[in-house]
Amino acid sequence: MIGSITKAASVLRSSGGKLVVVHAQGAQHVLGQNQANPVMVSRGLPTAKEWSDMMAEHPEWGLTLEHEPADPRSDGDLKYGYLAVLSKI
Repeated sequence: MIGSITKAASVLRSSGGKLVVVHAQGAQHVLGQNQANPVMVSRGLPTAKEWSDMMAEHPEWGLTLEHEPADPRSDGDLKYGYLAVLSKI
Protein backbone atom coordinates (compact mmCIF):
# COMPACT_ATOMS: atom_id res chain seq x y z
CA MET A 1 0.00 0.00 0.00
CA ILE A 2 2.85 2.42 0.80
CA GLY A 3 4.20 2.02 -2.73
CA SER A 4 0.81 2.82 -4.27
CA ILE A 5 0.40 5.94 -2.16
CA THR A 6 3.95 7.06 -2.98
CA LYS A 7 3.20 6.71 -6.70
CA ALA A 8 -0.16 8.50 -6.42
CA ALA A 9 1.37 11.33 -4.38
CA SER A 10 4.09 11.78 -7.00
CA VAL A 11 1.44 12.26 -9.71
CA LEU A 12 -0.14 15.13 -7.76
CA ARG A 13 2.21 17.86 -8.90
CA SER A 14 0.45 21.00 -7.79
CA SER A 15 -0.62 22.23 -4.40
CA GLY A 16 -4.29 21.54 -3.81
CA GLY A 17 -4.34 18.33 -5.84
CA LYS A 18 -6.58 15.63 -4.34
CA LEU A 19 -6.17 11.91 -3.79
CA VAL A 20 -9.59 10.38 -3.16
CA VAL A 21 -9.94 6.87 -1.71
CA VAL A 22 -13.50 5.54 -1.80
CA HIS A 23 -15.34 2.26 -1.26
CA ALA A 24 -19.11 2.43 -1.71
CA GLN A 25 -19.83 -0.48 0.65
CA GLY A 26 -17.67 0.90 3.44
CA ALA A 27 -14.73 -0.13 5.60
CA GLN A 28 -16.79 -2.63 7.61
CA HIS A 29 -17.62 -4.51 4.42
CA VAL A 30 -13.92 -4.73 3.53
CA LEU A 31 -13.10 -6.00 7.03
CA GLY A 32 -15.71 -8.72 6.54
CA GLN A 33 -14.14 -9.68 3.22
CA ASN A 34 -10.72 -9.79 4.89
CA GLN A 35 -12.03 -12.15 7.58
CA ALA A 36 -13.77 -14.36 5.01
CA ASN A 37 -10.86 -14.53 2.57
CA PRO A 38 -7.58 -12.98 3.78
CA VAL A 39 -5.76 -14.25 0.69
CA MET A 40 -7.92 -12.11 -1.63
CA VAL A 41 -8.37 -9.14 0.75
CA SER A 42 -5.14 -8.78 2.68
CA ARG A 43 -6.22 -5.93 4.99
CA GLY A 44 -8.95 -3.47 5.82
CA LEU A 45 -9.04 0.09 4.59
CA PRO A 46 -6.88 2.59 6.50
CA THR A 47 -8.47 4.32 9.47
CA ALA A 48 -8.03 8.05 10.05
CA LYS A 49 -5.27 7.28 12.58
CA GLU A 50 -3.49 4.98 10.13
CA TRP A 51 -3.63 7.70 7.45
CA SER A 52 -2.23 10.27 9.91
CA ASP A 53 0.53 7.88 10.99
CA MET A 54 1.48 7.08 7.37
CA MET A 55 1.65 10.76 6.43
CA ALA A 56 3.79 11.52 9.50
CA GLU A 57 6.16 8.69 8.51
CA HIS A 58 6.31 9.90 4.89
CA PRO A 59 6.56 13.71 4.81
CA GLU A 60 8.02 13.40 1.31
CA TRP A 61 4.49 12.65 0.08
CA GLY A 62 3.48 16.23 0.87
CA LEU A 63 -0.05 15.12 1.75
CA THR A 64 -2.53 16.11 4.43
CA LEU A 65 -5.75 14.32 5.40
CA GLU A 66 -8.51 16.70 4.34
CA HIS A 67 -11.46 14.36 4.98
CA GLU A 68 -11.17 11.54 7.52
CA PRO A 69 -12.93 8.25 6.80
CA ALA A 70 -15.67 7.18 9.21
CA ASP A 71 -14.84 4.43 11.70
CA PRO A 72 -15.55 0.97 10.24
CA ARG A 73 -18.42 0.15 12.58
CA SER A 74 -19.99 3.60 12.65
CA ASP A 75 -23.32 4.80 11.29
CA GLY A 76 -21.44 7.05 8.85
CA ASP A 77 -19.59 4.10 7.33
CA LEU A 78 -22.80 2.12 6.98
CA LYS A 79 -24.74 5.03 5.51
CA TYR A 80 -22.15 6.71 3.28
CA GLY A 81 -19.37 4.16 2.72
CA TYR A 82 -15.64 4.81 2.96
CA LEU A 83 -14.24 8.17 1.91
CA ALA A 84 -10.78 9.55 2.60
CA VAL A 85 -9.54 12.70 0.84
CA LEU A 86 -5.85 13.59 0.91
CA SER A 87 -4.61 16.93 -0.39
CA LYS A 88 -1.23 17.91 -1.76
CA ILE A 89 0.33 20.69 0.30
